[in-house]
Amino acid sequence: MRTFWYAGLLLLTGIVLFSCQTGDLNVGQSVIKPQELLVQSVDSVTVKLSTVLRPDSFVTSSDPNLLVGRWTDPQTGKMNARSFAAVNYAANSLNTQTNIRLDSLVLELTYAFVYGDSTSQFNLSVHPLLRPMENQLYYNTSSLAYDPKAIVQKTFIPQPLSRTRQVRIRMPDALTQTFFTRLQNGTINDATTLADFLPGFALVCNSAANTFVGFATASSGLRFYYRTTEIEQTASTLLFPFSANYFSQLQNDRSGTVLSALKTRTDAVSSRQTGNTSFVMPGAELQTRIEFPYLNQFDRPEKFADLNKALLVISPVRKTLNDNMPLPPLALFFTNTQNDILPISFPGGVTGSSAAVTTYINDPNALTLMDSYTFDLTYYIGQIIKRKALNQPLLLTIPTSAEFQQISQRNYSLQDYVQRVVLGDQQKQNDQLKVQLFITSGT
Repeated sequence: MRTFWYAGLLLLTGIVLFSCQTGDLNVGQSVIKPQELLVQSVDSVTVKLSTVLRPDSFVTSSDPNLLVGRWTDPQTGKMNARSFAAVNYAANSLNTQTNIRLDSLVLELTYAFVYGDSTSQFNLSVHPLLRPMENQLYYNTSSLAYDPKAIVQKTFIPQPLSRTRQVRIRMPDALTQTFFTRLQNGTINDATTLADFLPGFALVCNSAANTFVGFATASSGLRFYYRTTEIEQTASTLLFPFSANYFSQLQNDRSGTVLSALKTRTDAVSSRQTGNTSFVMPGAELQTRIEFPYLNQFDRPEKFADLNKALLVISPVRKTLNDNMPLPPLALFFTNTQNDILPISFPGGVTGSSAAVTTYINDPNALTLMDSYTFDLTYYIGQIIKRKALNQPLLLTIPTSAEFQQISQRNYSLQDYVQRVVLGDQQKQNDQLKVQLFITSGT
């Protein structure tokens, strides 16, 4: 990071010197002679970070994926994800065929993504729902009753780039035979009769590793494998895909952690109480509140001319370069005592006309590791220093849906909601937050 700042300072200094030679520098020219201008770097601005609670629910029944997994952290607590899905009826002619023999019934779950530890064993249990799912919207807070006794379990290493790119779970023989028999005798002949026999499944993670696995609903379901009894024994399959009724549930438990003090929207836990870190975790309802408590009292250098640049650099705290990858984009918003996102747009950039949205930059090939989020706050801090704007608290969280779509060319998904960003404050030994001001003043 230090190399980046030195390069930026040299660049700005070079710009000033070049302008002095041409006599084309406008900043402060009416008061200070161009040849007497000096660019100073100031990094003494105090920044206060706090983790705040921002309770919110979001629809998961419209997401293309199912989410299963869990994450345990001594500072943020436990997050658990489980999914619920119904099976759709597939038109077939099994009730008219007499020369076929059943092989197996397999639950096929196609990988969409794996987030977190993809090297540890993942235990997945499949439970039957107690009643058919309703055709309605389901949220991350929704839940359905299911049999605590699993139909089947499977332990595997999450490998989304495997040959089949699927987790395949063979269903019990008794269930398989009964299902097949009812298809042949016509007892199951549409979505209603199928739901009466098999209301759906709850997919539950029983592992201790910090892993979330996403399964694509469009290519997952129950597949029958059967063959003819003729000499050729022609093999065939029949897929009963997941229906439009499915959703994922997220549960959070912060008991036993410092963040258990977060009970209401007005509560805040200082980064100093959580190891000089704060958190942005949408699925865990955690965001970071940023304040510049003494910016109104900023001591401007004598013969202050203008603020050239103001950068807020926030570094994620990670154990390895692959820890918690990928990291989401982040955005700054004005907030209040309730930690709401205010409808007033934050004036980002040099002119205040840009949205304060940035993506994570990681350049392991740089001379000094680039591993940070950088916000251009030139206009905002400049207005405060000049006593032209109020110093307001800010909320650091994920961008709005429209901003995210513009950056990523897609909508938010469950993978984005379970992403986690741990941020270092100014007292963090490594991964420190920094505010860099480049100021033009007279000599």
